[in-house]
Amino acid sequence: MSESSALKSILDYLTLMRNQGKCWYVRVGSGKIRTANGGFFHTGGVGCPDLIVLTRRGFIALEVKAEKGKLSEGQVGVKNEIELLGGSYHVVRSVDDVIAVFNSKGWHDE
Repeated sequence: MSESSALKSILDYLTLMRNQGKCWYVRVGSGKIRTANGGFFHTGGVGCPDLIVLTRRGFIALEVKAEKGKLSEGQVGVKNEIELLGGSYHVVRSVDDVIAVFNSKGWHDE
């Protein structure tokens, strides 16, 4: 599955969970968008995870990758910072991976 297909499926799943009051999420990531005048607007920061998810039990950062995708150096640095501060960071490749993360933390039981 491509990264963009995985991200769309995961966003659909998180929207369902959000509508049930089980989480809140925001798509962060990093990238750039071309502006009308030909310049670029930069989003996020280097290494920002694709998604930030909050539940009643905590915070998780999700980085969506294709099947063989790997973290960049910047993403590894952000992962380390988040974990050092007690956050939870996961590379996910499908909705099943997100469900497994939620289950491993007991977050699906809410």
